[in-house]
Amino acid sequence: MHEHQLTRIRESGPTQVWYMLVLAACFVGSRLPMLFLGFGLDPDAWRIANTSFDLRYHLAYHTSRFPGYPVPEFVNSLAITRGWAATNTLTMLLSLVSVFILERIAGILAIRNRNLLIFTYAFLPILWINSTNTMDYMWSLCFILLTWLLILKHRWLVAGIAMGLAIGSRPQAAILALPFIYLCYSISGGKRRTIEFLVSSVITTFLLFAPLVSTYGLSFVKAYPVSTDVLQIGYMAIRHFGLPAISMLILTVLLSYRDLHNTVAQHNTRDVFFLLALLLALASFIAIDGHVEYVIIFIPFALMFIYQTCRRPLLIILSVLLISHAFITVGSFKHLGEKRLQVRIFGPGAIFNNIEARRTQLSYGRELANTDIPARSVVIAGTWLPVLANLDADVSSCAGAKRMYDCNRPRAGVRDFNRDVCYRYLAGIDEIAAMKNDNYHIFYIDGAVELTARTYGFDLALHAMRLSTE
Repeated sequence: MHEHQLTRIRESGPTQVWYMLVLAACFVGSRLPMLFLGFGLDPDAWRIANTSFDLRYHLAYHTSRFPGYPVPEFVNSLAITRGWAATNTLTMLLSLVSVFILERIAGILAIRNRNLLIFTYAFLPILWINSTNTMDYMWSLCFILLTWLLILKHRWLVAGIAMGLAIGSRPQAAILALPFIYLCYSISGGKRRTIEFLVSSVITTFLLFAPLVSTYGLSFVKAYPVSTDVLQIGYMAIRHFGLPAISMLILTVLLSYRDLHNTVAQHNTRDVFFLLALLLALASFIAIDGHVEYVIIFIPFALMFIYQTCRRPLLIILSVLLISHAFITVGSFKHLGEKRLQVRIFGPGAIFNNIEARRTQLSYGRELANTDIPARSVVIAGTWLPVLANLDADVSSCAGAKRMYDCNRPRAGVRDFNRDVCYRYLAGIDEIAAMKNDNYHIFYIDGAVELTARTYGFDLALHAMRLSTE
């Protein structure tokens, strides 16, 4: 069967090459306008950039956040001199590589609806957006797909190195170790190659995380705190995938139930691997209680299984709805806070929303950075801290040089040492009282009030003034 599959690839080679070249051109062209809009909406993207900045200019390492993301942090330090256009381009190029790797995997496995699958993957809005920022999701996804391809090619040692790079890009990828071990064992037919893959994965991971051990000891081995309720997850899922596409996915699965059941009943290695990866994805997502973006590294497995098994007419409709959500939103919701939602029938697509939000973030961040703040002031910045640490040229985490903060310190912040103006992430009620006793002005930025209420349980607006850019 393997030889037959390879024959199919050779026979359709020239046509497939042209298809992939056109797809690559469309991929890059669709991303270009988004590469120049800051490091990304997620403040963690700015944290990675700040870590890379200090690595490049001060040879000082502090992880962007626990439990550590050393691969994008260190590699981006080589490009950070060119700003967000360069670091975002790195993410885009890795994302494009992942498209070619997925196409190769689909060819080897003789996945049905292969070109439809690849096109959907390339322009799925959640992947489209995250291929244009300085976050780590697409880095990890690229190395996960590379691991998969190398195992299929019986390159056990190199596959282990790729797996280590995936974990070093995003530790969440470690959840896929079990499916990959199963795949190694099933393909190689023995323990030796599986152990070879596992040992090389462990050694690579250990080497990549050595800087964290050196800096923080073993204290870095902990979860980064998140708090996302079911309503927020549902809202984010609709925002990223679209209500029509989610509804169509459910309908596709229901109408293809018999095909899905027959596929599962065959117990072949490929489909067992898909299902094992998806089950672990669901379990880890529930356990982490995080953001919808956490499912990104599992999307290829879901797409492979669905596009291989379900009926083509349904899949065409599903692909159209998934991709069209990039341009127009149907049946959307706007989150108003405090579990309140505003229903919208039509709205701009996910890509347009992201572009507008990133422009607003960059504009507002620059306005905040240029705001005339009184001397002896503390600004509770919340998630704006990594943005302001980057955009405000007068603040630093140490005197005498522009250096970003270590976000994992209890009192993380940056300061204008000349004017004694400090941006803090958060502060407890006792700290605020002490700062007031020392005659500091206390300000807050939009968003810090809600974050303070969730973290410390008090209303920051009653103890500080809103920082106005007017």
